[in-house]
Amino acid sequence: MLRIAPFLIPCTFALIGALSAAILWNAIPDSAIAVIAIAAVAGGIIVTFIAASLAVSLKRATEGARRFAAGELTGPIEREEAFIAKGLIDALNDMAAKLNVRLGTASQEHNRALAALNSSVDAVIAVDAQDRISFVNLAAERLFARSKEELIGNPFVWIMPDAQIMNALRTSRKEGRSESAVLDRPRKRHLQVITTPIIGGGDWAALAVFHDLTAIRRTEQVRRDFVANVSHELRTPLASIKSVIETLQSGALDDRSVAEEFLGRADLEVDRLAQMVEELLELSRIESGEVPLARQPIDLGNVVNRAVSRLRAQAEKQNMRLELKIDTELPEIIGDAERLERAVVNLVHNAIKFSTSGGSIYVLVGTTVETVTVSVRDAGAGIEPEDVPRVFERFYKADRSRHGGGTGLGLAIVKHTVEAHGGTVNVTSEPGRGSTFSFAIPIR
Repeated sequence: MLRIAPFLIPCTFALIGALSAAILWNAIPDSAIAVIAIAAVAGGIIVTFIAASLAVSLKRATEGARRFAAGELTGPIEREEAFIAKGLIDALNDMAAKLNVRLGTASQEHNRALAALNSSVDAVIAVDAQDRISFVNLAAERLFARSKEELIGNPFVWIMPDAQIMNALRTSRKEGRSESAVLDRPRKRHLQVITTPIIGGGDWAALAVFHDLTAIRRTEQVRRDFVANVSHELRTPLASIKSVIETLQSGALDDRSVAEEFLGRADLEVDRLAQMVEELLELSRIESGEVPLARQPIDLGNVVNRAVSRLRAQAEKQNMRLELKIDTELPEIIGDAERLERAVVNLVHNAIKFSTSGGSIYVLVGTTVETVTVSVRDAGAGIEPEDVPRVFERFYKADRSRHGGGTGLGLAIVKHTVEAHGGTVNVTSEPGRGSTFSFAIPIR
């Protein structure tokens, strides 16, 4: 019916016109006129039905097309089998279904790409041709401490007022090549910024990727400090030994009492060097796992008691009171009793060394839901706030304590020993009011 419908309307009107002319010229018998009139009326009815059906079909098709254009692709256009334009409606529904599948695929790819960018530890920012921010990932929001809504649409210079970075970004956008720059900010984050042009990115003209170099720079600083500190620690005893040898060679060797005194000094310095080497080797073994920990059930209270007993005489010699308190019914932990005892000895020895005569040192062993804790509290000189985060570094010693002897490795050994047991170390201190060093070992 759909194929013959376009011909029915003109044929019907032609038939009516011919009938009218025949009647005017009396060229057709009355009976034939009646037949033709009936046919014309029937044709008119058919044409009216077809026109009405076509109008309904086109209206539904138009409404559906508008709905599809607005993005509502899930519901098909309703139709009936008798509709003349059902083929058109079927074509529109098929188009909507295919578009819905393609949009779904594109949405999945977009979400995956966005998830990948948001999972990156590097901050990523895209800018348009006017250097305004078009996109930021979660790392960028964290880096600049602003939300996406606050960043997008604002000029890039608003968050990065640095001429070097702005020039790199514009060069990438205009000349189509990558640029790199490093921002060194003392006491702040050190950032490497890589800018690249975006090809086919729509409104995105260039991309800036911020790689945080702070941890790397901090590691480099620790290494430099390590070299400086180990040089200092080695130079002092070596210079002392060299001085003793030169003194003895210059004639002091002939005086027995003087010679014995200087040889005693040399012996002390050699012992200090030997202790330093032994502690360095111990650190190396712990870090590398070359000598694995003895994993066995131990009572940490007994371990701490042995360590305190070893140092009680030294504390009394310096007129200090060493008090130990151990909670009853401590749970057992799995660990190396010998290494943990050495760690406690280091903490208590430090407390004795940096406390004033007549003071008190408190060693407490307690428990939480998940750990057994050991804390050593003294009433000594304390530690400056800027030194607290670094006291567990190898050879790191605050200026206040550098005159007190020691290798500067004891606390580093404590830290690595505790961490090898899966535990954590902590220190709290206030200048002039003492320090509290503590560690916690998980209950297993």
